Amino acid sequence: MVMAAPATAQDAPADEAEEVNEQSDNTIVVTADRREQNLQDYAGTAAVFQGDDLRARGIQDITDFNDELPGLTVANNGGNVEIWIRGVGSSNNTELGDPAAAFHYDGVYVPRPSGIGSAFFDIERVEVNIGPQGTLRGRNAMAGSVNAIAWKPGIGIWDAEVEVGYGNYDHKEARGMINVPIGDNAAFRLSGMYLAHDSYYNNVGPIQNVDVAEAEDNKAFRAQLLWEPTDRLSILLAGDYIHEEGTGYTGTNYANPLGQNINPEDIEDPRDVIANAFTPVLDTKHYGLRATLTYEADPFTVEFTSSYRDLLYNYDANTPLTAAYDGVIEVLSCINPVDGACDFGAQVSTPEAVLNQNLDNFSRFQFITDSESYFNELRIFNSEGPLIWSLGGMYFKEEQYAFLASTGDRGLFFQGIEFNNPDVNAESWALYGDATWEVSDKFRVTAGIRYTDDEKSRRGVAARYGLALGDGNFNCCGGVRYGTEGFEFAGRDRTIFDPDTDGDGIITEAEIFEFQLDGVRQFGLRDNLDDILLNGPQGFYANPNPPNGDGAILTTPCIDTILEDAWTCEGFTNDPNWAGGFFPGNPGVYTYAVPFTDQIWIQEGEIADSFVDWRLRLEYDITPDNLVYALVASGHKSGTFNDNLGTNGFLPTTSTENVILYELGTKNEFWLGDIRAKLNGSAFYNDYKDQAFSALLSVETVAAFELEQGEVVEVGDDVSLALVVGYTFNAADSEIYGANIEGGLEFPGNINWDFNALWLEAKINEAVPIPDSRFQADVEPVPFRDISGKRLPRTPRWQFNTSLSQKLEVGSGELDWVVSAGYRSDTFQTIFNSEDYEQPENPRLRLNDVVKGYWTFDLGAGYTHGDDGKLRFEVYANNVTNKQKEAAIIITQFDNTRFFTRPRTFGARMRVSF
Repeated sequence: MVMAAPATAQDAPADEAEEVNEQSDNTIVVTADRREQNLQDYAGTAAVFQGDDLRARGIQDITDFNDELPGLTVANNGGNVEIWIRGVGSSNNTELGDPAAAFHYDGVYVPRPSGIGSAFFDIERVEVNIGPQGTLRGRNAMAGSVNAIAWKPGIGIWDAEVEVGYGNYDHKEARGMINVPIGDNAAFRLSGMYLAHDSYYNNVGPIQNVDVAEAEDNKAFRAQLLWEPTDRLSILLAGDYIHEEGTGYTGTNYANPLGQNINPEDIEDPRDVIANAFTPVLDTKHYGLRATLTYEADPFTVEFTSSYRDLLYNYDANTPLTAAYDGVIEVLSCINPVDGACDFGAQVSTPEAVLNQNLDNFSRFQFITDSESYFNELRIFNSEGPLIWSLGGMYFKEEQYAFLASTGDRGLFFQGIEFNNPDVNAESWALYGDATWEVSDKFRVTAGIRYTDDEKSRRGVAARYGLALGDGNFNCCGGVRYGTEGFEFAGRDRTIFDPDTDGDGIITEAEIFEFQLDGVRQFGLRDNLDDILLNGPQGFYANPNPPNGDGAILTTPCIDTILEDAWTCEGFTNDPNWAGGFFPGNPGVYTYAVPFTDQIWIQEGEIADSFVDWRLRLEYDITPDNLVYALVASGHKSGTFNDNLGTNGFLPTTSTENVILYELGTKNEFWLGDIRAKLNGSAFYNDYKDQAFSALLSVETVAAFELEQGEVVEVGDDVSLALVVGYTFNAADSEIYGANIEGGLEFPGNINWDFNALWLEAKINEAVPIPDSRFQADVEPVPFRDISGKRLPRTPRWQFNTSLSQKLEVGSGELDWVVSAGYRSDTFQTIFNSEDYEQPENPRLRLNDVVKGYWTFDLGAGYTHGDDGKLRFEVYANNVTNKQKEAAIIITQFDNTRFFTRPRTFGARMRVSF
């Protein structure tokens, strides 16, 4: 059992090979070169995690790999799985973005890995290939690739097992598998899993019947049929279905405590939060169908894989008000904390009213990603020397519906945004060839090349909704209730995409109202925006006899279903100075400001690009157990485009990113007396060009940045300069270099020690000044910052993993155990490296993005009963010291939102095989 330093192949010297083969069965297979080979013979950097080890250690999904392999970081950023390898990754989670590390499921490229974590059952192994894999793995494998490989059906084998487990957080799991032979040349394998646990978050606020993030209720199935009608032909048909439910991933917003000068390290539990409004709801359905046909001709093999995958990710949520800390309720009861006291002014009469207003804020957001992808690959290859070669072609297509919307409940001027994109398409095809020539028994040369052609397009609409309420003279301020209980966006049911419904070239207020109404399937029980919009330009009044024409009567009944006993109407809706959250200077008489007439625009864009990836490798066997190699390889990440700046207006595009890796390495096995040893090392340098960053910026800032790069930008008349959009842009050339050493010892008594250490340097060499997205982009132009010399995010300088394990014969069975540890030094989570350019001597805490160095420890033990191993018991403890560290941080003007690694989990399992 080796997890902290993933298992690697171990072979004895030639004169002792027979003895070792009898004593050891720990040869590890890897397919980094698209063929099975001993990992220790692979001339490159890769790691293999065995499926049984994943279970023994309590690894639940791909995000748990974050602290298991030096150089690999994995974060769940609001439901989006982000994989970074040695500082190369992507945080562009829009429908136009792509990962920089390719994820493959049984060899099939998965463009949107949401939900794929629940596929980690009945898994043979997970391979992590480090460095550009553009030649063999292709599309968006610039950082490397991750491949999850399931167990295949076994012909002629009856096999079945059932496993159940229980752990803290009311963790319940069940797994099962059955393998059934069908005649002499076919087999069927069916496997499934169920996993559920309570939230890792703790709601410590006044509203106790609202649940919070990170509760899971997941189920998944996989069915496979393998048929080998002849000795040469095999046909594998597979289907899988994943359904993840729960409360999703909101992160913890630290803006409030940081604004009170409370350091993140001073908050005892980052998952103690003050919840508000409603319980987040996650519903992810992900399924796929795959067929693989393999024909072994002589002297080559033909393999064809065709796959269809369908993902529907739907998340409707709100973010908790704040992380909890001493005095937080008092702060939430203030409008303006002044010298520790509450300054209420003349607007409200009690702190309770302010607290209730905060707790009753239904500002919400909803993400929907509906992705259908088609993957087809034809490969012809030969795995026997002296010339090992592979020729192939790949065709990939993705069709998406993408939706993002929010409500600004109680907003004074902002009621939300909507990005509704029913037609998002990506298409890619590639041709490649790769060959290894065995020049001699000791010397091999590998060369490969791949040509890729990429296209993307998108059609949709973007909108920002703004409406201000005030008294009869428009004196500030009021608020609009939008998104309360029962609210639903129309989403894909929207019918109006062009607000100019009459086609006269003028967008009237009435057309704006009609467009916004069309985006709502159902208003909430306490919403008043529907009354405002339905009354149109005639206005909205609390007074049944308004002075300027007909209007609606404002009613705000006291709804106590959410707050239960904690809720009171006193000091809130019954307060004479309040009406549904409004506090105008002239109570009883309301008007509204004209809505923004430049808030809606149609988005249509496309981009086409092509690029060539290549690799060259030399490898030499000094002895059968000592390998040296030199490698140069390239990788690209697809370019993209951003939102139009106005209806069919200027379209900012992002060029293709690329990395060239230079690596020197050696792999060695030897004996120290009767101790079998392994020591591998490599030094590497990544030349990273056209590095892209993603940020939330205003249209005005985007236009200013493009202008700085020499682009003449004409912003459409129908777009608000204050609208905040997701924007990805090329800005820098970087360099990443370091050294990796890993090895292990096999002591007598079946004791194994393994380690893996990485020294990593990663910095910006040259960069254009970039917009500082940490400041409020919709209020004033964002300052531009020089990031030259900054360290790349998610790149701890020192990373280390080690494990000690043993297998022991005990009575009529076998006992095994593993203890592992990992260390990560300090790292930054944004490219600004926490720098406060305006206050360098007294930096604002809200700009803090440092993750302090930390250790993690994991334990696992198991007992297998009987010679046949049919009964097994396991216990595990993951993250024993409960180090909950930031895997991702998002900083904006109002947010410092942090997503954390899994807290301490422990449990026990029992498995019965038949």
